[in-house]
Amino acid sequence: MGRAQERTRHQIITAFLDLLAEQYYDTISVSKVSDASFVTRSTFYRYFKDKNDLLFNAIESTISQSVPDQALMNQFVNYVEAYWPLLRHLSPSRQSRSNLNDILNQILWDMVHRRVKDNPNDMDPMIQLMVTADHPELMISVVEGMMMGVMEYYVQNDVEKIDKRELEDTMSDIVGKLTR
Repeated sequence: MGRAQERTRHQIITAFLDLLAEQYYDTISVSKVSDASFVTRSTFYRYFKDKNDLLFNAIESTISQSVPDQALMNQFVNYVEAYWPLLRHLSPSRQSRSNLNDILNQILWDMVHRRVKDNPNDMDPMIQLMVTADHPELMISVVEGMMMGVMEYYVQNDVEKIDKRELEDTMSDIVGKLTR
């Protein structure tokens, strides 16, 4: 992708993330994203199949900006804390909830799977738990499901700001108990 195309793609993602910080995902349309990013709808569709594809790419983009050499659970804690204003706007209605959960599950699974496959010698206890499991793919799904459960807990309890210390303590507790 050329520089101009990458700049346009980034412009669309940035506009979408700005909208998501203020509005629920259900209320954001392709037209709103196009208007906010100063592109036409046809330009939007040149870069993304639909709004869900944009969401997937936006979250993937924000994950790639996080520090990958942190322990997996620390990376997760820092990501959730930093992007909570966006994440909390993802599942306001029952209709879109399962669709959004599928997208978030896939993104988390890809993130964890990539960390495990790219760094099998990483001494992070959670990475080692998954690498050394009898069924690594299943263990990756278990860890991803746990991470998804944490986010769902915050959404269901309508948490406005993440208590980083509480989340760090909980994740440390989980890591300690799982890796004994």
